[in-house]
Amino acid sequence: MIPDICNCGRGRLHRGKTEYLTRVDDGVLVIKNVPALICDICDEAYLTPESSREIDKIVKDFREGRLLAKPIAAGEVELKMKEVA
Repeated sequence: MIPDICNCGRGRLHRGKTEYLTRVDDGVLVIKNVPALICDICDEAYLTPESSREIDKIVKDFREGRLLAKPIAAGEVELKMKEVA
């Protein structure tokens, strides 16, 4: 069953597109134009089962070197916070 209300409790979901970012080995893969359900209030994206299956195929092909991907500039930063007692 596909939800129609976001977990934020205020927004309704509508069909749209999003970007999916994932770490693959030592790199990052960005998949653009992924069909998803998008909250009209908080912009949270919910992937459909079909989109998830396609993403799995793309990641597998990328990992196995069968996918030509355009290089992008990326930075990695670690969040360091003081522990709260």
